[in-house]
Amino acid sequence: MSGSKNLEQIIACPVCNKNVSFSTINDHLDRCTARSNSTTGEKTSSLSENPRKRKLEKASEEIADDVEVIEDVGSPSGSGPIMHSKRAVTTSSMESEVKQCKRIAHLPLSEKLRPKNLNEYVGQQHILSKEKGVLFKYINQGTIPSMILWGPPGVGKTSLARLLTKTINEERKAQLTYKLVETSATKATSQELRTIFENSKKEFNLTRRMTVLFIDEIHRFNKSQQDLLLPHVEGATVVLIGATTENPSFQLNNALISRCQVFVLSKLTVEEITMVLTRGIELLNKIRLLVWDIKVPVKLSPEALRYIVDVSIGDARKALNLLEMVEVSTRESLLETPLSIEQLKKLIQSNSADLRTYYDANGDNHYDTISAFHKSVRGSDENAALYYLARMLQGGEDPLFIARRMIRMASEDIGLADHSLLPLAVAAHDSVMKIGLPEADLSLAQCAVAMARAPKSVQLYRGWNKVKAMIGENKYKLASSEIPMHLRNAPTRLMRELGYSDGYKYNPDFKDGKVAQEYFPAEVLNEVENKDELLFLAGKHLGDVVDEDYQSDTQ
Repeated sequence: MSGSKNLEQIIACPVCNKNVSFSTINDHLDRCTARSNSTTGEKTSSLSENPRKRKLEKASEEIADDVEVIEDVGSPSGSGPIMHSKRAVTTSSMESEVKQCKRIAHLPLSEKLRPKNLNEYVGQQHILSKEKGVLFKYINQGTIPSMILWGPPGVGKTSLARLLTKTINEERKAQLTYKLVETSATKATSQELRTIFENSKKEFNLTRRMTVLFIDEIHRFNKSQQDLLLPHVEGATVVLIGATTENPSFQLNNALISRCQVFVLSKLTVEEITMVLTRGIELLNKIRLLVWDIKVPVKLSPEALRYIVDVSIGDARKALNLLEMVEVSTRESLLETPLSIEQLKKLIQSNSADLRTYYDANGDNHYDTISAFHKSVRGSDENAALYYLARMLQGGEDPLFIARRMIRMASEDIGLADHSLLPLAVAAHDSVMKIGLPEADLSLAQCAVAMARAPKSVQLYRGWNKVKAMIGENKYKLASSEIPMHLRNAPTRLMRELGYSDGYKYNPDFKDGKVAQEYFPAEVLNEVENKDELLFLAGKHLGDVVDEDYQSDTQ
């Protein structure tokens, strides 16, 4: 399996059907094809007399010979140079190859390249490696537990769910077999789920086949739909595999999470995305020749390939979509030389407005990035603040959400040190409201930099939190004490007769506004032993702890 040698992948030889490593496929094909030609020369000669066979034979030679090699562009360890070609295919297998290519030609490239077995699956070695992969151990024992697959888009959640059932059924290590039923939380209804559960019981009683229910985007289920799953997961009516891009801790019921294993799937590495793209180029060029009769293959320079890897940000689907767009866009131009990075950027820009970073405006990225932005401003790092602001806006974050947070930051982190920042933050919010993006982006950037450069004070923030906490605990009767009579408003004659506002000294009538007058309730003053406890703003603007790491960095 793919986990046994890091990222070294196994490919089935199209001539002898023997499994060989990705790095040795070319040498193996040369030897294997030579043996095949020496033993079947007479048969091949007779087939070549047929014009249709001669055409297929010619195509086979073109696929075998038209190989473009690109030196070390983040290639997987041990895999050697990246081959931008179609793999060699013998004449005897060409007819089936043509039929297969025509059958899948209409599918998106990401669907064309779905792995057929775990040997072809790329990535997630932390759970699939033979040495330490927990999921590998389940597969090796022929068991599929209920699980949640949590990870960003394009990392293989759906493919992994399909391969689990297929692999265990083929290896037949378990006493029972599994049947995969797929649905999505975006379309599944409660009635559909009940039907699946009922059919699952019948299936198991009749055939001893356990139903594996795969639910994509499971975080979109509401609480009642999630509760509907609980008894069937706990009672083993079905094995649940849920796929989600959002943190299960926030989006799924704790009761459901406790009944499932949670596997975190990581973004694909540079090497892994490169491997996926290599396979994509190989398959596209094969279809290009056999289906569209285009003899000039797609070729990418090392820089262009690396650019696709970088902008895809670990998302294999996004990388393959870009690659497919390149292939379609170059069918008529028929470039003989590898596509340069400049040509690639121009091609992408002419076909799409921008390349958005992976950013889920409703998931973990939403909270993590705004947190990083806030802390960069608090830490007076204006460059980091600009970076996170740009990352949020490029990812499609609501600019009003950012503006509202900056209004909060102006009071929380700058507070009493500079009163001008609060109206500046409000003005930035108003600019977003009045002119929107993209015009208001500089207003947000101006406010972010100004706040990062401003002096900081948390005196107000800490004092406010202190008084709220004390009232919440009713400490010194702060929450239950009566408002002093001299401080109460007396708008009516009856209230004045009852003593409301009696004895109040109107400060503006006195010199410098200074009078001997108590403002706290008498009950509070009687309860508190040290009046300094009521000095909520007695703290400093900032702390006095010295960071030894900072001291050493500045020396």
